[in-house]
Amino acid sequence: MNINISGIDVQINKKNIKNMHLSVKPPLGNVVVSAPLLMSQKSIENFVRLNFGWIKKQQEKFANQPRMTARQYVSGETYYILGKQFFLEFKPSQKRAFKIDGNKIILEMKAESTAEQRERFIREEFRKILIEQLNRLIPKWEERTGLYCDSFKTKYMLTRWGTCNSKAKRIWINLQMVEKPLECLEYIILHELTHLKVPNHGKDFIANMDKYMPDWKDRKNLLNEQILDCYKE
Repeated sequence: MNINISGIDVQINKKNIKNMHLSVKPPLGNVVVSAPLLMSQKSIENFVRLNFGWIKKQQEKFANQPRMTARQYVSGETYYILGKQFFLEFKPSQKRAFKIDGNKIILEMKAESTAEQRERFIREEFRKILIEQLNRLIPKWEERTGLYCDSFKTKYMLTRWGTCNSKAKRIWINLQMVEKPLECLEYIILHELTHLKVPNHGKDFIANMDKYMPDWKDRKNLLNEQILDCYKE
């Protein structure tokens, strides 16, 4: 359920929990409240209003984060793969190709290809890189924690770095994570695996994160400091 409280759009998730939890989600600053099943809307609204100052502060932080400029997919543009900087070199060619050579991404496509066509091709190549890392890292963290997912998928998301379906034991990782440092990707993997067992961000969630990744808060902060993509409305 979504409601507007004094100009702030709030997503409300009713769950089998005892207390309310408030979060402002990167990268766009979406406000989410997890509330007990029988909690009244008035109580939820009062809870949000009491935290207006903190909400605004978090939203301003995300709004002021540096973002990529709109890409044209031409030579000289900057890209990141697993936290490392690369420069695009476009080469006209009748055959499509994507290569990494040192600190360069070499993109070969038809000279008349559009920015949208180049974007789709690069995005799918980035997806391959991310899936390769997930195939390596998810089993690593499953073995460490004893928390297993039946499947994982990648998708381009605007408001979350990852999400999960605890009933299906499936996790999704934001395609943008291919651009972020490996320690951030591992943080998101553990975050979502933990949610297969713990649905909220309460003390059990924190305890599990602390147990298996003592520096998870540092990794979370590092992720939220990363340059954001340029989103198309």
